[in-house]
Amino acid sequence: MSTLTAESPVTSRPNARLESLLSDAMSRLDVSSLRKQYIEQDEFVVVDQFLPSEVVRRWNAEVEELIPKAHRNFIPKHKKGGSVGYNTVHEFGPSMRGGYHSPAVQSCLSGIAGSAMKECPASDLHRCALYCYTEEGDHVGWHYDTSYYKDTRWTVLIGLRDESSSRLDCRLYTRQKGREPKDLSLRVETGMMVLFNGDTIYHAVTPVKAGEQRHIISMQYVKTGEMNPFMRFVSNMKDSVAYFGLRQVFLGKKK
Repeated sequence: MSTLTAESPVTSRPNARLESLLSDAMSRLDVSSLRKQYIEQDEFVVVDQFLPSEVVRRWNAEVEELIPKAHRNFIPKHKKGGSVGYNTVHEFGPSMRGGYHSPAVQSCLSGIAGSAMKECPASDLHRCALYCYTEEGDHVGWHYDTSYYKDTRWTVLIGLRDESSSRLDCRLYTRQKGREPKDLSLRVETGMMVLFNGDTIYHAVTPVKAGEQRHIISMQYVKTGEMNPFMRFVSNMKDSVAYFGLRQVFLGKKK
């Protein structure tokens, strides 16, 4: 059976309590207003209190299990930090995994983006990952979340534990002719959600200082998930060097 088949309902869907919490939280959001902001802000929007407090507590507890499993990497002038890919999140972060696969969350995000979203293929370790900034100088340089898929890929960032002066810097409208770019600098607070089209928003994470820590969840969704084999190879090589390591990308069991 192909590793790119749909997730097993038993292992991937959120449990009833978790889905109830998420569904209730999503129902309280004004999706129409958020959709308007998303369009006006170059396919970018921030929701201050996206996750309910009980879900935040669950995710933060799971962070403790995941932090020691982070793969650290350093690419001069581009990025430095730790990454935990989906396979590990799947095993040790059941509530995080459940949040990614939540029908309520996907429906809400789709409404804001104005397009049906699908989960990334099982081979994409970015589908739900934890990023750890725990050493002095950990950062990510300016970049787009360039999609190697044939169509749109959305990035969803959710704040967990931030004991740092680091900020998410974003530059909007960089690819809109005749529009003056707009710079934003955000502290991604606990439970906050940032949604954007990876091909439109130029962004960076500023360095953490000595003694500081920042942990954030990144989830990614796609329109179709189609990607040609060559671009899949390019994507995997990038992920093995810049994020998760060769073993996880090429030898890790797909969940």
